[in-house]
Amino acid sequence: MSKRVVRLRWHGAPVLATCLLLAMGTVSAQLAPRLTAQLALDELATAQADLAKSQPPAGSPLAAASQHLAGMADALRQSAGGNANQPVELVGDALRARIVRAHAAAARVQAYLAVSAGCGATDAAAMQTALSAGVQRLAAATAAGKQVPVIDSVQSMANAPLFALHPAALQAGKPLAFALVGSDLADAQCADPRVSATDAAGKPLASQPVLSGASPARLELRWPDAAALPTGPVVLHVATQRKVFLLGCSALPEADAVVQVAPPVRFDVDYVLEAVCPAQGGTVPLGHGRLPTLNGYGATVSQAVNTSACAEPDAYRLSATVTQADGSSQAAGPFTQSAQATMTAGLPGGLSMSWSPTAQALFVRSGAATCKGAP
Repeated sequence: MSKRVVRLRWHGAPVLATCLLLAMGTVSAQLAPRLTAQLALDELATAQADLAKSQPPAGSPLAAASQHLAGMADALRQSAGGNANQPVELVGDALRARIVRAHAAAARVQAYLAVSAGCGATDAAAMQTALSAGVQRLAAATAAGKQVPVIDSVQSMANAPLFALHPAALQAGKPLAFALVGSDLADAQCADPRVSATDAAGKPLASQPVLSGASPARLELRWPDAAALPTGPVVLHVATQRKVFLLGCSALPEADAVVQVAPPVRFDVDYVLEAVCPAQGGTVPLGHGRLPTLNGYGATVSQAVNTSACAEPDAYRLSATVTQADGSSQAAGPFTQSAQATMTAGLPGGLSMSWSPTAQALFVRSGAATCKGAP
């Protein structure tokens, strides 16, 4: 019996050791490195390099954001000195504040890059303005403490980063719901943090968000009357407290983030429809003008066109110009199609335009929203 036991233990030990090593490897692979000044500097450098890939022109919001990142890196490098590899929990208050804000600035850049594809000119400009303003505020902040609340990202309830909003597109009576994600945003032993919204100059907005849930890493908010928000920047301020042993709750430095209320989604389409008419020796104008305005994504408008000017066309020719809410315009066409077939063409801004010879009408539809950072 003893030999059998010894033999079982002998064969089981390598298996047990292997399992322990695999488990330790899995745990270590899941652990993020501790935040240090050097790690934050590396994140800032990566963020700058990633922004530079888009070759932002001088004076643009992205170029300004890159300059703010560079300034944060210089200040952090000088402040860290020989403590660059010390964990953030072990350094002085002033250095700790620089580290967590630099980390947040780099995180916001990476969040922007993750959701900036597929955005039209208006939404892209709003997102870039919000990113630049948010990074600038992080770079300018000086308040320090044992704990420094910081907002790494503004997110939808589905955890997608948000930089611009279209509150006017909300369904009637439906509040805007979103979250602020970061660190040290709330302390369960103290009163709920106070969240307020101002314009860029610090003036409180007429409508304010309402806190619906709070944890140290996430604040969830509802904005009942967000549809009335004016176009422009919105600065979200978080004032929170921390529990101090024997001293009660004390105020922490304020955290903030910036989102941009984008102009309402609107498309105006001007068209020119012509017929290739051999009986009349060439091209015959059939109609031109502006279709009804498309308000929002997924909308459809139509316009009837009288084709009696050419009784037997060989083909139809269609041109269009799309004007967006910010006044920018782009032309498309001319597109030519046999008179026996429906003509469908893609237009700037994700629109599609169709001419139906049977119905003798033009149809234009705005596509689904493609900008994840500006829903």
